[in-house]
This record gives sequence, C-alpha cells and structure tokens, in this order.
Amino acid sequence: MVALANSFRGRRMMVRLLSFALALIVVGVFAGTAFSQPQKLTHHDALTALKQVAYAGRTLNFTGVFVLQKGDHFETCRITHHGGGGQELEKIERLDGAPLEITRINNDILVYIPGDKLVKSKVGVAERSFPSLTQDQLNTVGQNYDVYVGNVDRIAGRFATHISLLPKDKLRYRHELWIDQKTGLQIKAQMYTDRNELVEQIMFTEISVGSHVTEDMTRSTYEDEALAWRMDGGARSQLRNAAAKRLWAVSKPPSGFKQVMELQKKVGGTGSRVQLVFSDGFAAVSVFIDSRRNNGFRTGLAREGSLNVYRRVLDDQFVTVLGDVPANTVKQIGDSLVKY
Repeated sequence: MVALANSFRGRRMMVRLLSFALALIVVGVFAGTAFSQPQKLTHHDALTALKQVAYAGRTLNFTGVFVLQKGDHFETCRITHHGGGGQELEKIERLDGAPLEITRINNDILVYIPGDKLVKSKVGVAERSFPSLTQDQLNTVGQNYDVYVGNVDRIAGRFATHISLLPKDKLRYRHELWIDQKTGLQIKAQMYTDRNELVEQIMFTEISVGSHVTEDMTRSTYEDEALAWRMDGGARSQLRNAAAKRLWAVSKPPSGFKQVMELQKKVGGTGSRVQLVFSDGFAAVSVFIDSRRNNGFRTGLAREGSLNVYRRVLDDQFVTVLGDVPANTVKQIGDSLVKY
C-alpha cells in the first residue's frame, strides 16, 4: 500500500487534465459526440483542464473502490476523501491481503499496520494517491506531453472522457486517462511502454460523490485501539490530537457499526449537547450527551414506539442512546461511551 502511493504519482498527473476543462474546451464530447480522431489540445487548454481536475480531486467528497494492476500484481483498495471544512481528509484501505490503512490530514499521513500493531507517521507529504494530483505534476504535463482528447467511455457506471498523454521524447511512457464528465474526477488511468505494453492500470469499479461522505468516514478503523500500539512520536501526537478534538467516542461499538457523524451545539446559557450517529449501512443509532440539569432523568432501557432507548449518567453528563435496533445494541453503545 505504501508502494501504492509512489506508483500513483505518474498517473495522477495525467488523470486530472481531463474533466473540467473538457467541459469548457471540448463541448462536443460532453454532448455525447464522438470524435473520429483524437483532438490535440493547446498547451493552455491542457493546463486549464489539468488545473480544474486537480481542484476537483482536492475539494470533492467521494468514496469508492479501485483496483491497481501492475504486472502480475493486483491490489484492491477503498478510498474515502473529504475535501470540505477547510482541510483535506483521506483514508485508503487495502481490501485484500494483510489489512493496512493510510489516513491523511492535509499533508500529514498515518499508516496503520494492525498485523504488527504498529502506526507509522510522515509529515509534509505533498504527493497524493489516485485520483489526486500535485502541483509538480501540473507543471510538467505541457512541457513533456502532447495532450489529446478522445471519445466518451462508460466506466464504473459513469460517462468518462478519454485523454491521451503522448510523450514528446523517449524518456517517458504514454498515459491514458479517463475523467468523469459529471464531477471532473479521474476514474481510470493506464500507462504503456513504447512497445504498447501495459505497465500499470488503476480503475474505479465503483464510486460515489456527494455530501453523504462525511469527515468521520475518513477516520481509521483502528484509530482508537491504535493508542495502545507501537508508534513513533509523530503518530502518537496526531492520534492524541484527534482524540482531543472528538471528546467522546465509543470504545466497543457493535460489530459493523461505525461513527458517521458528530455534532455539538450550545443549549441555553451554559449547557451543551453532543450528538453522535452510528450506522452499519442500514440501521442508525443516535447518541445524545447533554450537560444540562435534567430533572426526572431515568436511567436504564426503555421502549418508545419502534425505538429502543438506553439512558445513563456519565461524568455528570446525561447520555441517551436510541435507534431502530435491538435493545442490546443501544446498551452496548451506551455502556462503551468514553470521554477523552
């Protein structure tokens, strides 16, 4: 997976050029018109397209599964990216072989290796993994490649414009990119030798873009338990900072349930309320942590319509857990709630 990040660099740079500018530059393609021959873009148009696609890769919220093929090696990963809120958050999970996760907050990276109970850190990393792009890559495309826009293909259920980057010299390989017409994201990339041999391919098999992708979805599955793992000083600092910002967490959520939202608001003059939401993809459980004086607060399990409700007091806070789930689910979440 670490090798994965390095292998992405060459492609990323190509992948971005396609989308947004294609909408501006190659209207015929977006209208569904196929070119009989690929059309060469001017240096200005290619750079404009590249910058717009890079912007989409940095700022959009998306999650999807992609496959990396390099020679006889195949690797499947899930990427979750959140570009709003003034910072860039990302998580990449290896889906086959030994478990591995990489999380990013802006230019700071954590690598979780659960098999070794180890966390490694790296700061100041400007490189981005598929489908992202760096400024250095933007700067080299016009200098080293001629850029052609081609026909529209359908990949992962989405219409994508095909872009070719043909090297101007014999010092580099040819790159083929496909950019999602709707979002401007790169969804497929290939690299070929001068003998037309496929060197590497990365392709989304599924992708979803939109506000349903939250910041919490970019947190590592191992973030809480990793506090007890071996780690370097940078990793320990990042994990402690993340825990301090969250304030509340569920240490032993029911199997399959993950936190998908956290909200905090003022209530009254001095009170506050925190809401956490957990989901297994089908059912949702809400946790309310209330600091206000709550007369008549009854602890324990209760049934309210279709909802199971569990209430307890924790550190002078009134905790209410409720959801359309079995009673033991809300109780397990409530009993494993901890404050950092």
